[in-house]
This record gives sequence, structure tokens and C-alpha cells, in this order.
Amino acid sequence: MPRCAVLVLFVLPAAAIARPPEPPTFADQVKARFAAWDRDGNGTLTRAEIDAAVADPAVTGDEAAAVAALRRAVRNTKAATPPLTRDALLALASGGKDAPDFPAMYKAARARIAAADRALFAHGGPTLDGVSQGKLGNCFCLAPLGALVARDPGAVAKMIAPAPGGGFDVRFGPKVVHVPSPTDAELAVLAATGGDGIWVNVYEKAVGKLRADEATAANKAALPDLDLLTKGGSAGTMVGVVTGKKIERFSCTFARDEKLPAADKAARLAAMRDRLAAAFAAKKLVTCGTNGGVTVPGVHGNHAYAVLGYDRAADAIALWNPHGQDFTPKGAPGLTTGYPTKDGRFRMPLPEFAAVFAGLAFETDEDGVGERRL
Repeated sequence: MPRCAVLVLFVLPAAAIARPPEPPTFADQVKARFAAWDRDGNGTLTRAEIDAAVADPAVTGDEAAAVAALRRAVRNTKAATPPLTRDALLALASGGKDAPDFPAMYKAARARIAAADRALFAHGGPTLDGVSQGKLGNCFCLAPLGALVARDPGAVAKMIAPAPGGGFDVRFGPKVVHVPSPTDAELAVLAATGGDGIWVNVYEKAVGKLRADEATAANKAALPDLDLLTKGGSAGTMVGVVTGKKIERFSCTFARDEKLPAADKAARLAAMRDRLAAAFAAKKLVTCGTNGGVTVPGVHGNHAYAVLGYDRAADAIALWNPHGQDFTPKGAPGLTTGYPTKDGRFRMPLPEFAAVFAGLAFETDEDGVGERRL
């Protein structure tokens, strides 16, 4: 008689099944690392101490995520923070009404750090796909970079290069700025590139360093490079910095001037068409920006944009928003519904653009610093 094998299954209780450990929390990082962050040992974290931790390459991983959350919190004007003692941070670690949401900021920073690709150009060269402005409000410097990527990605690859002794050299016109590699905490607060390397972050650091060097030369009070990066600025002026060329500005205020005769408005709009067509025929960088009070869905106020092209036949201008967002209008595209947007790219009829945007800035052929109005 054949023998039959008997398979006996043992069912373990759920409690006996091993579960992956929970990731460390923001509170865990405060408990473990507060003393190291508190460099003067007075029991309260200052902005300077947080900035030092953000810039420290030895602060990595989950600790860097906690430091990035701290930096965001102390610069948030909408949520007040008490003196940052250890006990206060532990009390805030669970979140709360009208308090900085440390758990959410920490979680977001952990994800950014984990997803970062430390190669300069992860896919062989820069692309705008996946680029998204971080939490620093530095659209003024990202818009010209986006215009340069759209015009000539190879020029960006030449502009940002590894330095022989480590770190990177970034060329702005005739100037070269050297910066160390971005730290984990900096990667958490600077722009995201969708896994396309750290080239945008190196550029951002270099802009901050350039501003710090200029402040030092002018005997102004020293600020952290990232703070100088967040102080805002003009995308048009930054075009001049990036290229080493003077710029021309074209205001759109004519389109909203109720006293200006229709014929004069038409003439200014025609001049704008000619200037855009000439700029792109000559492969010049162009940026633009909005003032406050913008009501078009998907278009942000007080924000800088790259101009990627102009289609004279369609009388449409192509734009890139450094936020890199997607947007689908509810209804036919237009001023009341917005415009289809993918990875920050969208198009607007030029008359509608002029009605919303503050103006344009154009790169010229003339070397040096300066601007003129058209």
C-alpha cells in the first residue's frame, strides 16, 4: 500500500508574525539629537543653530529630515512657534491647531531625501520634466534656469560642473561660484528634480553663495546662503546674471490701462509680438512674471515664469511655471478657467497673457550689467 505524505500547517498567531519596525518619528529625532543641534548648550535652538545643522554634511537621513522640518517651521509666517526648547518641540511633535505641522514636514522631508539621486545629471543631461520649486520662494532664479534648459540643455551641463577638489563650480556670465555638494537637509528644502540628479540644487546653492559674496563685498550683514536665496528677486535681473548680458524689459501695463486708446494698445501688442518673435529667432532667454491679485486658475500671483517660445501663427506664448504642476481647466481654456498644464508647461493667447502678466524680460547681445525699457 502506498504511503501518503501528510503536510501539517501551523498557523501562527498574528502577534507572532514579525512586522517591519516603524520608522523613527520627528519626536525620536528631537530626543536623540537635540543636544547636538543646540551648539551653545543653552537649551533653546536658534535660527543660526538650525541653519548650521542644515548646512552640515554630517547631518543625514532622518536627522536631516527633522532639521529640514525645523527650518521650514522657523520661517513660516503663518504658524507661530514658541522658543524651541526640547520640551516645546516634543509637545509640538504631535501637531496641533495653529502650530507648525512637524510630523507632516518631517514625513515630506524623509521622502524627498530618500528619493534624491545624488548624481549631478542622473539621465545624462538636464530636463524640465519633474522639476518642482521647493519651499524657498526662489522662482526668480529658477525661471531663467528653465528658459536656459529649454533653449540649450547642453549649456546647462557646461554651466554646472564638478570641481577637481570636490563640490561644484557654477558659471554665471564671467563669474564662477564654487559650492559644496548639497546636504541631505538642503535637498529636502530645495527644488525637486523628479530623480533627475542634483543639478538644480547645485545651481540654487550657487545663487545663494553669489548673493552672499555680493553682500560681503558691499559690507552688508551676513545671512545664510539659503536665506539670501529666499529673499526674492527679479527673474529678468537673474537672466542678466546667468548670461552676463544686459536685458530689456517690456511692460504689460498697457493692456490694463483703461485710459489708453484701443489703437495704442494694439500697437503695443504688435510690438510685443515682434519682440518675442525676434528673441526666439535669435535664441535669447526670455522670462516673465505676475504681480499679486491674479485670479486665473492655475496661474500664480507674484511669481516668475520662463517663456519657452512664441507661436506667431497661433499668437500664443509658451510658458513654464517653476512649480512644475499639472492643471486641467474645468471647461474651455481661458482667463476664467485656466489653461491645460503639464509639468508646469502651458500656452496662452498673447492678448490674454498681456492682460494677466506684469511684463517680459529679454536677454540682449550686449555684455555687462544693466537694463532698458522697451
